[in-house]
Amino acid sequence: MKYISILLPCLFLISCASTKYNRVIQESEYDGLRFESLKRFDKTRIQQKTTVTALCHQEKYDQAFEQLTSHLDQKTNDFSYWNDISTCYLLQKNYTRARHFLDIALSKTKSNKQKSVVLNNLGVTYLENQKFTKAKEYFKNSIALDHNALTPRFNITQIYVQFGLYKKAQKELSFLLTKSPKDVDFLTSMGHLKLMQGKYKTALNIFQSIPPSYQVRDDIATNLAMTYLMLGKYHQSEIAINQAKKEDKTYASAQANIIKSIEKAQGK
Repeated sequence: MKYISILLPCLFLISCASTKYNRVIQESEYDGLRFESLKRFDKTRIQQKTTVTALCHQEKYDQAFEQLTSHLDQKTNDFSYWNDISTCYLLQKNYTRARHFLDIALSKTKSNKQKSVVLNNLGVTYLENQKFTKAKEYFKNSIALDHNALTPRFNITQIYVQFGLYKKAQKELSFLLTKSPKDVDFLTSMGHLKLMQGKYKTALNIFQSIPPSYQVRDDIATNLAMTYLMLGKYHQSEIAINQAKKEDKTYASAQANIIKSIEKAQGK
């Protein structure tokens, strides 16, 4: 389970995320990063945005770069301009070019908040290349410069969870959930954390608090099914697997193993 968000400055702090499978959120009330992130916007929400970065999120790269090139003379000293360029390269997974323009963006920053944005995005370029230690340091520095920024906290949480640093992960997730208690991915991450800690009843309560329309998402359905399995609720576990969308193939093996475990537990 991985979610990565890139901070982009515009009228607000806007960001995107890079994942193997795009997890969209249709309703803004369930999106705690809605002022920092565009990546989880569904098609309807993203089409309401008129920024250059919105074009890149729609993979309209030629149109985006054409606009960026036309504004070079006016915005050469604006850190957000260079950050926008880097974002388009990040979305294209051209991390070398992205870092080049992020370095320029960093040299143009005029406040800690602006530096925080760029450092988060630099962290993403290293995280995408599985350089976790370096990515973590960039996220930590980003948080230190802007304590209220949610995106670097969310990003660093994914590293903590992946490497079993549950106490640190819980600290960050608790902060995120105080800011946005309905965010689908904050809740999913906390539920996954509790599942890994063996706190199955707590995990179940968290997963059940997620709106039903999102419980069928493969990552959530798989975690929910595993939670039911660990609680001995085999019928509910099977229902969760059967209702999963089965669009994200990275969860196919885990889903199959849960079904096998259910059948074994029931003596089938």
